[in-house]
Amino acid sequence: MREARGRDEALTSEGLEREGLEREVVALRARTAELEDLLDRLAEAEEQVLGARAQAQALLDNIPHMAWMKNRRGVFLAVNEGFARACGYPKTAILGKTDRDVWPLEHADKYMQDDQRIMASGERLFVEERIVEGGNVKWFETLKTPIRDAHGRVTGTVGLARDITERKRAEEQRQLLERRMQETQKLESLGVLAGGIAHDFNNLLVSVLTNAELALRALAEAEDTSYASERVADIRNAALHAAELTNQMLAYSGRGHFDVRPVSLTELVLDMTHLLGASLSKKAQVKYELMPELPAVQADIAQLRQVIMNLITNASDALGDHAGVIQVRTGTEQVRAALADLYGPLPLPPATYAFLEVSDDGCGMSEETRARLFEPFFTTKFTGRGLGLSAVQGIVRGHGGGIVLRTAIGRGTTIKVLLPCTDLPLRPAPARLSEPASTWMGSGLVLMVDDDPRVRAATELLLRDLGFDVLAAASGLEALREFERHASEIRAVLLDVTMPDLSGDQVLEQLRQRRPDLKVLLCSGYAEEEMQQRFSSQDMGSFLQKPYTRNALGTRLKQLLGT
Repeated sequence: MREARGRDEALTSEGLEREGLEREVVALRARTAELEDLLDRLAEAEEQVLGARAQAQALLDNIPHMAWMKNRRGVFLAVNEGFARACGYPKTAILGKTDRDVWPLEHADKYMQDDQRIMASGERLFVEERIVEGGNVKWFETLKTPIRDAHGRVTGTVGLARDITERKRAEEQRQLLERRMQETQKLESLGVLAGGIAHDFNNLLVSVLTNAELALRALAEAEDTSYASERVADIRNAALHAAELTNQMLAYSGRGHFDVRPVSLTELVLDMTHLLGASLSKKAQVKYELMPELPAVQADIAQLRQVIMNLITNASDALGDHAGVIQVRTGTEQVRAALADLYGPLPLPPATYAFLEVSDDGCGMSEETRARLFEPFFTTKFTGRGLGLSAVQGIVRGHGGGIVLRTAIGRGTTIKVLLPCTDLPLRPAPARLSEPASTWMGSGLVLMVDDDPRVRAATELLLRDLGFDVLAAASGLEALREFERHASEIRAVLLDVTMPDLSGDQVLEQLRQRRPDLKVLLCSGYAEEEMQQRFSSQDMGSFLQKPYTRNALGTRLKQLLGT
């Protein structure tokens, strides 16, 4: 019985063991099925991911601009064909690399700084970038945006860059054309002005010749010379008037010099009245309504003179052969909203503006003419005073201003130029030729250098009248020879800038080599601004523009010699 019980117990244990193994086999088969199902799902997910990546890559490759994606470390996760072509590597060679692996160092560092800035701020970045490679300049318009995960954390950056090189070149060409138009207009305007200025100068010369003849007769026939003195005074006044007109012509025709400073539109108009009178129709009556103490605008004086001249001469042309009135006004206007009839690509920002307004009661313009008025090369004149208002618009736009135009057939035209005011103070106006009489007298030997015999003769008389002894030289070489003979005696040199053999700057350099402390007063019939390109600011501190009076010459010499 014990043996039978043992066999039964063994069978029971064996059965239980077999039953346990069977359960484990069933469980293992179930786990295997789960794993197979999981593998199937993973394969399906991987296939979906690969498909999504392929779709994303196809999308990137179909973008016509450069596109890329980076992680937080700046490693490229994806790039498109446009990006690969730009940096000269295949796409597969770029993935896993950084900017320093694919771009020149100076560009790469800039791009990496941009990425760090985006990830730190979490904000997108829009930039224009100039790239020079192999002597070629390219411009790109780039938008860089942060990539965020499901929790809003920045995990990288994505970028899109558009090549705008052709647009930039077109813009440069437009600006170049605009500058050429302004220069062409200036030259054409000067051609028209020459007739008016010649007429004015002829009137001045009549006064000079008549008064000279009367003075000579009075001095020859009478003991009392007061009448002759009056006539000579008239001659001097006429010459001063001629000098003012010449200076205004030099300022108007000044080329290549930009003198940006705080200026008053009112003062500019007042300074140009003589020049304007010489160039307008004699049937035009000009009325001025100018605001005193007008706030300054920050502008280039020569370009503003061109604007004033264009607007007023155009108004004169609008009158034709008929008598009429041209109204010139200056003032201020507070711009708070968009202005009606404003010409320009953008509205003016709200601010205080100084304005110049020119109105005429001439023929006015049709809608067709008005629509084309600011087009380059558009003109309604057979012989023009320039290129219409296109150059004016370019100047005004360059100064941050705008133009308002109101016109109608038979009712005249009004053009208002608005320029933003500045808080900077106006610079003091240069001294005029009519200074008060001076009693200052000098002494010592002055070397005077000028190739024009009439200027030498007249200046020598002025210097002797001021108390100096004079050595006169007709050229730069002669001046150097005279200086070698009298170096220890010469107290100062009066040096003309333009001469046929050695130029004024060459003579000055050699004089400075011989005696560094020598006092030199530069003189020229050209405008001071042109001379600043050839001489140092220290030398230009002693400059006198021709023609000059006895008082002006004496004042400069007194300043130069420190007496």
